[in-house]
Amino acid sequence: MMIATISNFGNSLGVIFPESLLKNVHISEDDNVEFFVNGNSIIMKRQESRKHLTTKERISSFCGSIGDTQVSETDWGKPQGKEVW
Repeated sequence: MMIATISNFGNSLGVIFPESLLKNVHISEDDNVEFFVNGNSIIMKRQESRKHLTTKERISSFCGSIGDTQVSETDWGKPQGKEVW
């Protein structure tokens, strides 16, 4: 068990984590972390890196709905003017 003291850093409060503790959970400088509250405990977790999807990948993963709204194509009729379809 490790004990740390909450310290004042400007207008914020913070904790300095021992390097050995962070190495055990694979967190290093400049990593993004997420915080969760579970009862009266704060859980810190390294944020998993998110793969940047291409537009094609995003469209192929789209399920056809946004929240509770079903999305479908709308037929606007034949092209008019100089539209290219």
